[in-house]
Amino acid sequence: EQQLEHPTAVFFHLFFRTAALASYLFCTWFSSNFVLNFILIIMLMSFDFWTVKNISGRLLVGLRWWNKVNDDGTSEWMFESRQTNTSHPREARIFWWSLYVYTGLWGLLAFTALLKFSFTYLLIVGVALSLNIANVVGYTKCEKDARQKLTTLAGQYIGASLMQQAVGAVASLAFGGGGSASGSGGTSAGAGSAQGARPA
Repeated sequence: EQQLEHPTAVFFHLFFRTAALASYLFCTWFSSNFVLNFILIIMLMSFDFWTVKNISGRLLVGLRWWNKVNDDGTSEWMFESRQTNTSHPREARIFWWSLYVYTGLWGLLAFTALLKFSFTYLLIVGVALSLNIANVVGYTKCEKDARQKLTTLAGQYIGASLMQQAVGAVASLAFGGGGSASGSGGTSAGAGSAQGARPA
């Protein structure tokens, strides 16, 4: 089976989000201090958000997104993508599946915390869910933008090729037809000269 092209990026892409989820599930086994658990989990989630947004997305699927704040205070989505879709299939699957699966797991934990009326830990889940949803929405929009760019480039390339072929065909007909006409004229002139020589 084909090996991963960016194993380090894949490892850290999965490590921080798995560590944050595991810390949330099992932190009370080791410490009952909510503040300490909160800091640890939020720190791991922040590492995960930054890694996915700036490193693993760019390396694994060739995408990157960010939000730009304009002078008038409005925000604007900004996207970067590779010109060609050369992502490793396994790495792309790992990237997209982990985005959706971990977001779904945090959503399930939010529902569970709500049922248990555990509002303190619901705060942690809310932060985790918002960070994961931000990456899901950002990369989904970025992938859609990349596909539109590839479609536009493909259309421009096909249009240029068709135009080049059409110009070549017209030029070939024009110069080819002119040569044939000249040849025909030369033959007629030759025939006229022959006819004029007979009476003499």
